[in-house]
Amino acid sequence: MAGITPADHHALTLAIRWLHVAAMAVAFGGAFLVAWLSWRARDSVIETAVRYEQVFWAAAGVLVMTGIGNLGAFGASLLEPSTGWGTTLIAKLWLVAALIVVSLPRSLAVVLTASEARTRPVDLRRVYTLTTSMFAAIVALAIVLANA
Repeated sequence: MAGITPADHHALTLAIRWLHVAAMAVAFGGAFLVAWLSWRARDSVIETAVRYEQVFWAAAGVLVMTGIGNLGAFGASLLEPSTGWGTTLIAKLWLVAALIVVSLPRSLAVVLTASEARTRPVDLRRVYTLTTSMFAAIVALAIVLANA
């Protein structure tokens, strides 16, 4: 069995990057859509929010796996954390971790609101505007990293 050629490696890393960008587009775009809908028609958005939560966690899994794959693909060529690029990467990773932590109670609140198990419904405007804002900051940091 032959090893992986440089062309195969390049194709694989390109596919991983595209999958990463696609998953981010789905997660960010979905958060934006739910936020926008919650500002327009507050009462009829909960079903969309529940569906988004399912899509979000699938996309989050893909983002984590492909993010790790991207780091592995670049390996030793990554700049040190003490550099500007490295500091930006660390900031992005912390913001991603914060987004995941914030998303856990958001998802739970949305599901409980949809099932009417929650006495006070979640403020969809606030939680999805926060989620969208965090995604926007992550995308901004990713753009800085890609262009450095």
